[in-house]
Order: sequence, then structure tokens, then C-alpha cells
Amino acid sequence: MHYKKLNFSQNDKTVLVNIVGTFLVKGLSLLLSLFSMPAYIRFFNDDTTLGLWFTVLSVLNWILYFDLGIGNGLRNYLSETYAKKDTEASKRYISSAYVAVGVLCLSLAIVFLAVFRFINWNRVFNISEFSVSKSALHTTVLIVFLGILLQLFFKLISSVIYAIQKSAINNFLGLITSLIIVLSLYILPSGTNDDNLVVMAFIHLTAVSLPQLIATIIIFSRKKYRGMTPSLRYFDLSYAKSVLSLGGFFLYVQIVYMLIMSTNEYMITALVGSEPVVEYQVYYRLFTLVGTLFTLAMTPIWSSVTKALAEHNYKWVNGLYKKALALGALCIAGNFAVIPFSQFAVNLWLGEQTISINYSYAFSFAILGSIMILNSVLSTFANGAGELKTQAIFFSIGAAVKFPIAWWLISRFDSWIMVIWANCISMLLYCIVQPIWLKKDLNRIQQKNEIQNTV
Repeated sequence: MHYKKLNFSQNDKTVLVNIVGTFLVKGLSLLLSLFSMPAYIRFFNDDTTLGLWFTVLSVLNWILYFDLGIGNGLRNYLSETYAKKDTEASKRYISSAYVAVGVLCLSLAIVFLAVFRFINWNRVFNISEFSVSKSALHTTVLIVFLGILLQLFFKLISSVIYAIQKSAINNFLGLITSLIIVLSLYILPSGTNDDNLVVMAFIHLTAVSLPQLIATIIIFSRKKYRGMTPSLRYFDLSYAKSVLSLGGFFLYVQIVYMLIMSTNEYMITALVGSEPVVEYQVYYRLFTLVGTLFTLAMTPIWSSVTKALAEHNYKWVNGLYKKALALGALCIAGNFAVIPFSQFAVNLWLGEQTISINYSYAFSFAILGSIMILNSVLSTFANGAGELKTQAIFFSIGAAVKFPIAWWLISRFDSWIMVIWANCISMLLYCIVQPIWLKKDLNRIQQKNEIQNTV
């Protein structure tokens, strides 16, 4: 009754609690991120090697997009079965997802271990053997790859956590990962370029896998969720196919989105060299800070939208969408407000002699951060509704044009910042079309529901 007086629905309450919890945890994560960049610079003490590390991590993290969309498919189906208190179906979806991802990880490991020794990784990452030896880079790639496979398997617990409306827990896991990395960077002594890369690979493997493993054990050992614990006996091919059919669409959208948004480090390294990647990281972390916070606010909304639609609460979804767009516009304004203070912020963060801000670069990253904010709203509601066609079409167009645009711009203007402009251009059409489609679709669904209620 108390929430009704305040005009809060149960869905509003759940979203609000998750957002507040997310911001409290992420606030600590952001403090850690302020320390992580200077810690990386101190530990590596060489921009070329540090840029290489960021690029290796970025490229191998692409593997996380190739989970056949199982995580997102599980998240949507489990949100529905959990809302309906269907423990039997929930357990079958979870068990089927774990078996499918387990088979995928084993398959990837077999293929990669068979071919990786024949690949010249120094050539792939455009780094001289005088800077980093061939054996050290091979070892680094192997360790990071195995760590990412472990993460691919254990991160299914994140989909479960989102589905049960406990998204702040996932941010806490991210906080623990960041804490392990930052503490290691400050505690461990810096060595040679080869040693630093291999040590960092081991740190990353531990930091990303251990928190998710512990979370998996804790979640499924709780009495409330014990009935959903994954089991081989509950693997069901029809449930796996259901997750994969929805997940397959998610997979394609993930891949084309990855080709647009997660290839910047590699493109800079391949076209210019690894050293500018460090400068890229400074601008990126500074000008996506507002976007990161906003995306966190959107995180619990995805599953809440799926749940509300399953309950035919269309009016609530439509109202929330309008509020999210208004908040997004405010955050975009805040993103550009950072530009005049960017040099002061970097001096305070990394020291006065670290980097001199190029304000045209800052403007470019402010645009990129704004696009990320708008995309966060649009994709959250589209994903929650399971409507992915618009993303699939326009992300495909964006992925197809980004690489030739980036190559042409860099050849013409001879600057790595052109990769960022190619990134923005490739997302532009989607950001124009998706709001029009989403508004019409949400209004159509709400009107259809009102007519049905009248009848």
C-alpha cells in the first residue's frame, strides 16, 4: 500500500532498487578505474607494450560475443519463467544453456590449440619482436584465450542474475575483478616487456574467472534458487533449441555490433601502431564515463521490460521508455559539458606531463559517448521486447561501412582519430531509424492492449 500512495508499482520498485544498488557498487568501480590507468602506465612503463596489451585483450574479448547468443536467450526466457514461478522450466533452460556453452567452449579450445602455434602473433598485432618476443606474445595470447573461455562459461551466471532481477550483483562482480587487477598492478614489480605481458595475462585470467565461479556457487546454493541449479539430467534439446533460436538472432546482432564498437583498438594498431592505443584509452575512459553510468542504469531495465511485457503491462513500458529518453538527453548534455574541463581532469588523474588534450579529439569522443548513450536506451527496450530486426539490419550496414571509411579517412587525414569518426558514422543510420520504429511499435502494442481491455 505504501508504494501505491507514492505512485510506485512493483516494477518501478524493482528497477529503482537495482539502479540504486548498481550505482553504489559502480561508484566504487569508477574510483578503481581512476587508479587503473596510472597503475597500467606504471606497471608497463612502455606505451607500445601497454597499447599491445589493450589490443590483445580487446581482440580476444571478441570471443565473448560468440556464445551463440545463449546468454541473452537464457536471460529473456528465464525472465519469463521466473516471473511465472515455473521452477521446472527455469531449471531446464539453465541446464540446457550450461551444457550448450560447455560444448562450445570445448570446441573452441580444441580448434584454437590446434592452430594458434602456427600464427605469427607479432604480425597479427603489428608489433616488432624487438619490443616483445614471439614466445612471450604466444604465451600471453594462450593464457588470455583460456581465461576468456572460462569467463565465457562462468558468465552464464550473469544472465541468471539479470533474470532474477538482481543486476547490482553483476556490477559487484565487476568491482571485484577491477579490484584484483588494480591491486596486482600496484603490488607487483614491473619487469621486462615480456614478463609484464605474461604476468598481466595470469592476473586477468584470475580476475575475470574467480568472482564468477564464486558467484555461481553462492547463487545456486541459496535455498531460494536451489531448485534451478543446473544439472545434466535436466538438459533438454528442445529448451536448448529455444534458447539458441532466440539467441541466434542475439548472436548475429552481437557480432555486427562488436564489429562496429569493439574493433577500434585493433584498427588503430593495424593502421597506425599500438602506441596511440594508450592515448585512445585515456580519451575513451574519460568521455564514456557518463555513458557507462547511464548504461548501468539501463542494465536492470532489459529484464524488467521482458517481465512487464509477459505480464501485459504495456503502459508501464511505454512510460519508462519516455523517461529513459529524457534522462539520456540529459546525460548527452553532460557528456559535452566535460570537454572544457578535460585537460584539468586528465592532469588530476594521470599527472600534468602525461597527455596534452586535443579538443577536437575530445569533441569526437563526446559524440561517440553520446551515441553509446542513445544506443543504450534503444537497444535495451528492443532487446527486452525481443525485437532485434532493426538492430540486425542497421548494425550490419554499419559494420560493412566502418572499415572502408576508417581506412579512407586515415589515408586522407593521417590520424588515428579517424577511426572514431568512422565508428560514429557507422552508427548514425541506426540511431535515426530505431527511435522512430520503437515509438511506433510501443504505441501500437499499448493501443492493442487498451482495445482488448475495452472489449
